[in-house]
Amino acid sequence: MMAATLVLTGCVTKKPEPTAAAAAQAADQPPKPVACTPVAADSPLVGTWYSVSTPRGVAGNLQAVTVLSPDGRMTYQTQLKIGKKIRPALSEAGCWTYAEGVYTMQTTTSYGEPVDIGDPIYRNRYQIEKLDGKRAQMRELKPNGQLITATRMASNYRLP
Repeated sequence: MMAATLVLTGCVTKKPEPTAAAAAQAADQPPKPVACTPVAADSPLVGTWYSVSTPRGVAGNLQAVTVLSPDGRMTYQTQLKIGKKIRPALSEAGCWTYAEGVYTMQTTTSYGEPVDIGDPIYRNRYQIEKLDGKRAQMRELKPNGQLITATRMASNYRLP
C-alpha cells in the first residue's frame, strides 16, 4: 500500500504558479469588446420602452426606460420611486437580441464603466408573452420571474 501511494504521489504534478510578469501582462490587457449584432430591420422591439414595476422585496416602484436600436445596441436607465422620493438606480448600455420569442439584454457598461460580461447579473432574459405596436408584456426567465409591461414611447422620452 505504501509503495502504491509513493508511485501515485510521483505522478501528481503541481501547476506552476504564473510569474508576476505574466500576471501583470494579463491585467494590462483590456477586456475584449462586445460586438452588438444588428437585429432584423422590422423587429417589433426596436424603439423606446417605458415600464413601471414593483420588484419583490422593494417598497417602491422601479421606473425604467430602455432604448433598443436596430444595430443591436441598447441603453437602460432606471429610477426608484419610494413615496415622493425618487432615486436614480441604473444607467447601463450594451447589446440586445430577440430570437424565438426571447428578448435578451447584455450590459457591457454601467455608468460608462466596463462590466464583467461573464457575471450573470449583467445578462437579463425575458420571454415575450404579448407584443403589439404599443405594448410589450414580458416575463423574466428565472424562477418566479416577474411579469413586466412596457409601453412604447417617443424616441426622445426620458425619465421624469
